Amino acid sequence: MAFDEKACREAVNNAVAHRDYSIVGRSIIIHASPKSFTVISPGGFLNEITPENVLSAAPRWRNRLIAEAFERTKLVERSGQGIDNIFETSIRQGKGLPDFEGTDRSTVQINMPAKIKDAEFVKFLEKVSNEHQITFSFNEIYELEKLRERKVLSVLQHKEKFLKLGVVEKIGRTSGAKYILSHRYYSYQEKPGVYTRIKGFNRESKKELILEHIRREGKGRREDFLDAFPELKPKDITNLLHELKREGEIKREGSDRSGYWKSAGGSN
Repeated sequence: MAFDEKACREAVNNAVAHRDYSIVGRSIIIHASPKSFTVISPGGFLNEITPENVLSAAPRWRNRLIAEAFERTKLVERSGQGIDNIFETSIRQGKGLPDFEGTDRSTVQINMPAKIKDAEFVKFLEKVSNEHQITFSFNEIYELEKLRERKVLSVLQHKEKFLKLGVVEKIGRTSGAKYILSHRYYSYQEKPGVYTRIKGFNRESKKELILEHIRREGKGRREDFLDAFPELKPKDITNLLHELKREGEIKREGSDRSGYWKSAGGSN
């Protein structure tokens, strides 16, 4: 558990600058726990701003003089950048996305994750950046973080760049196309079974995905397929593998405990 000082200060100062001072009897509440750093401010979002569009909406002021004073004294970032910086810091530290759970018409609540969720995601993006001598913008890493958390997205703003860099892959065609993080990312995480799961659906598709996994990785362990199909029981995975063996598609190598499956016709 760790809190970023700058991001926490930005959240608190934003609450002071933008709270609704017409609401009496309520104070700004700060709560730090092993799970998150939370700031609760009296007064909901201004009209047309919602938790869903807060990062893209035009800056608005409830207390313009306070906000401008905070900007001039550098207590907060330039208008419209504070929330961006809070989100970017959280993503780049591998903590995932802050959220506004608990926000309603009379309250704005921001919850900033305290624990690192996926340090390998950040390292992977740094590796791609170094290889191609590029820098990902905030909007780009925000899109990639949403994809990491949700696994599949049907709309991706920077898809052409991401596809070219090999950071994402497209599954499906035309209007039904969706995007997932690339096999390279899941291999970097040493979680190839998760990649296989995201692409899988019905029984025949599962069998085909098992074959694709074995061809791509050179071999497959039952543990990989448990990652790929968490909705299946170990016995179901075993049945699929034995079906493929009877069909002459795969064969077993090694012992029951430490062995693996490989393509029956391959040289691996």
